[in-house]
Amino acid sequence: MQYLKKEIREKILASAVQEFKEQGFADASIRNIANNAEISLGNVYRYYANKEALYFAVVNPFMESVRQFIGNDFPFEEKSMKEISEMVIEFITTYHDELLIIQKGNTVHYDTFVNYIIEVIAGQIRQMVRSVFPEIGAKIENPDFYPAIAEGFLTSFFKILKNGDPTEVLERKARELMTFYFGHMKDRFRHFDLAE
Repeated sequence: MQYLKKEIREKILASAVQEFKEQGFADASIRNIANNAEISLGNVYRYYANKEALYFAVVNPFMESVRQFIGNDFPFEEKSMKEISEMVIEFITTYHDELLIIQKGNTVHYDTFVNYIIEVIAGQIRQMVRSVFPEIGAKIENPDFYPAIAEGFLTSFFKILKNGDPTEVLERKARELMTFYFGHMKDRFRHFDLAE
């Protein structure tokens, strides 16, 4: 059966998603991707020069979605914890495979991606905390305070993705994390020592 070029590309990408998700970047095989897509190995190389090019074809659209989500669509201010949790859960379920691929992927690419997310989440946390306690900005001297919270959250978030839990279990775990990290901010900072 003859496939149009778009169909061939889609078959390759679908097969690549599964291969990178199961094997990670280092252990993924272009031959397996070709076999699972039922396309010749040579045909895969007509579309993608090498494994890295195929990996980026899989993750780059996802990376752009992440940037859009956490940079524009995910402001903490003026949203309840329930609303934020639901947005995060929807994102997790929509991009579960891609998150796992990134997590198992090329180390340099993963580090760059994680550092970007930490920076953006740290900025969102800073805004949220300052909206609750405007005076706290002058009292926190540790420049790593907000990035440390963001990194802890992201590490925890990636940890819950590893288990391959059913969607409802994954949703519950995500809600628990969101509540722990970001719930009841007013109560959490009530005892923060603001005295000189």
